[in-house]
Amino acid sequence: MPGVVYILMAAIALVGSNGLILSPVLADIARDFGASVPQTGRAMTAFGLGTALSAFWLGRALDGFGIARALQAAMVLGGLGQIGAGFSSGWVTLALAEGVVGLASGVALPAIYALSAEVSPKGHEVRTLGRVILGWSISLIGAVPLGALLADLAGWRLMLGLIGVLSLLMFPLTGVIRARYGAPQDTPQDTPQDTGQDTGQDRRPLPRLAPLFLPGGFVAYLVALLFMASFYGILAYMGAHVIRDFGVSTSGAGLIALVYGVGFGLASLMTGWLQRIGAGRIRLLGFSLAVGLFLGMGFAPAFPLFLLLLGLWGALNNQLLNGIVTGLTDLAPQSKGAVLGLYSAITYLAAALGTFGMGLSLSRYGFWSLGVIGAALHGLIVLLLLAERQKQRGR
Repeated sequence: MPGVVYILMAAIALVGSNGLILSPVLADIARDFGASVPQTGRAMTAFGLGTALSAFWLGRALDGFGIARALQAAMVLGGLGQIGAGFSSGWVTLALAEGVVGLASGVALPAIYALSAEVSPKGHEVRTLGRVILGWSISLIGAVPLGALLADLAGWRLMLGLIGVLSLLMFPLTGVIRARYGAPQDTPQDTPQDTGQDTGQDRRPLPRLAPLFLPGGFVAYLVALLFMASFYGILAYMGAHVIRDFGVSTSGAGLIALVYGVGFGLASLMTGWLQRIGAGRIRLLGFSLAVGLFLGMGFAPAFPLFLLLLGLWGALNNQLLNGIVTGLTDLAPQSKGAVLGLYSAITYLAAALGTFGMGLSLSRYGFWSLGVIGAALHGLIVLLLLAERQKQRGR
């Protein structure tokens, strides 16, 4: 595996930590600020909105600016924002700092996904992407549980500051990628373009919303929206749920990320085998199974059963996420920055909507309602995929 793949894994692990690290410590932060958990959860909403905003406005510019150079700058900005979050004086300033971290993440994520396809040997893009997104498992298995433990021992402020410092240390490592793939195009000059011309001269970026109107694009992005809204929406409040309803500690709440990450990581080992089944079948089966898992997590009566369902959900999401990203990349292979920039924008718009909406539902009805909402959203995804399959057969 090329060394740059390990660097991309580390980068996505840190970006993933930025997006998930607040979940197990929301209750602690709320207590320190004298605020409610849903109020403190608005920092995660701000992170999502910041990510969506920058991915939408800057994603298509990555192809011309230089994808590797953009990743390097984003890691620095994200690190500074997370250090600032550690000095916040209330949930409003925390939300502002996390918004800055989100702005950086909105550039970093499409850059990482695009570079994973760029550094991959021809025909092995799915496998390379599968290895890169193992970085999510690293953040879930290592960074988030250790962060929760550190927050328990030394406070959440120190924990956020440490993540910020680690992001800053990525500057020289991402410089290695920039040295190899640092041209503004970040792609070979003689590659045929989306215009259909083989001259390689037309490098005009796609309009920001153009990927939505590519064949299959609207449904693909809508699936991503529903998937991510349910994922981030319920995950944001799992830590507070198990602390309040199952009586576990903050460190114990860190097991949520650990168990999910183990399931997510183990599923990566099955990617090659599952590809033989067919991407379409895997997606339909996976989203259908997720309906039951969401309901199970929402109504789980005990912590061990909750963790078991969580691990299965992590394994399932590995394959679903891989399928979503590779499917989007295939929409316009020579405009990966624009396609994946819009994907990141939609992902974190969904994260913001999910955390805000499910926070309201949590306050009014309780955690069980989040499981019902997640199940309903995944059921809608299944219906969309069935309709799209029928539409393709009719062509």
